[in-house]
Amino acid sequence: MPIENMNTGTILSQILILFILIAIGFIAGKTRYLPDRTGDAVSKLIMRVTMPALILSKMLSSDFTRDNYKDGILLILIAVVSLLLIYLLTLPFTRITKLSEASKNVYLMQSMFGNVIFFAFPLFQALFGDIGVFYALFFNVGNDLLLWTFGVHLAGRHNTKGFANGLKHILNANLIMFVIGIVLVLTGLRSKLSGTVIPETADMIGKATSPLSMIFIGLVLAGSKGLFKNMSRKFVVLIMSLQKLLIAPAAIGALLLLAVKQGWLSESVMTISVMQLAMPAGTLTVSIAAEYGSDYEMAAEGVFVSTLLAIVTLPFMAYLIKLVL
Repeated sequence: MPIENMNTGTILSQILILFILIAIGFIAGKTRYLPDRTGDAVSKLIMRVTMPALILSKMLSSDFTRDNYKDGILLILIAVVSLLLIYLLTLPFTRITKLSEASKNVYLMQSMFGNVIFFAFPLFQALFGDIGVFYALFFNVGNDLLLWTFGVHLAGRHNTKGFANGLKHILNANLIMFVIGIVLVLTGLRSKLSGTVIPETADMIGKATSPLSMIFIGLVLAGSKGLFKNMSRKFVVLIMSLQKLLIAPAAIGALLLLAVKQGWLSESVMTISVMQLAMPAGTLTVSIAAEYGSDYEMAAEGVFVSTLLAIVTLPFMAYLIKLVL
């Protein structure tokens, strides 16, 4: 994976492009140029059509090595272990805050789960090409396993509902397409599809994922009502954002760096892991918080603040990674 492409200037320019797309979605939502609930339709289009097509396209069009797949398995494990460690690191702070249980749940959830699809995939595609998206897919598997189980549990534990209801979301179109892609590779059927229109069709549909993802984030931010209505907690949201964007990925990155120096991990695995952990708070956390009775307004604030701060923090994290590798 071409880590040399990950210089701060390149990342900054790519993030600016993504933020322009976010701004388009935000303006279209705020001015109601697009009708209400367009974001819901766009989200479903991405998660059920364009993202599965993107996954299939990458699995069919690129020749990944056995080592790439080994790294992918490691990324799943790293995602699960890292997110659980972040949860343990976050617990002490939530216990000394004066937040309600519903707000504490959101703080914990957003400290763990970032925008590893809608924000990360377009950025990694631009920086690293197909291999970046390939590795991001594996990290996302580990992320989703926890998000739709433990994350849902966090969102609903104050009113005794959540965990079991999230299990059904794990078996989604993206995971199914990911498994199909793995099967096609392992059985050698991928080569038989290479001369058909299937890869080209999947690639055409999949390319819509990046711009639609950014526009969706803008629509979510535009639809967030009552942002910072409770001014007493704005400091808490800021702290959560800095923890999500800088403190947690730096702490986990230090542990992963030790593994790299020992030869247990590749630099690519470390880079993808740290950058994924440094993504802004996930937009799905807002929907989950609303569905399970947590403080969804605070969740919207968390997405808004962390996404804005990411324009500075992501290039900084990239600089730190290149500095230590």
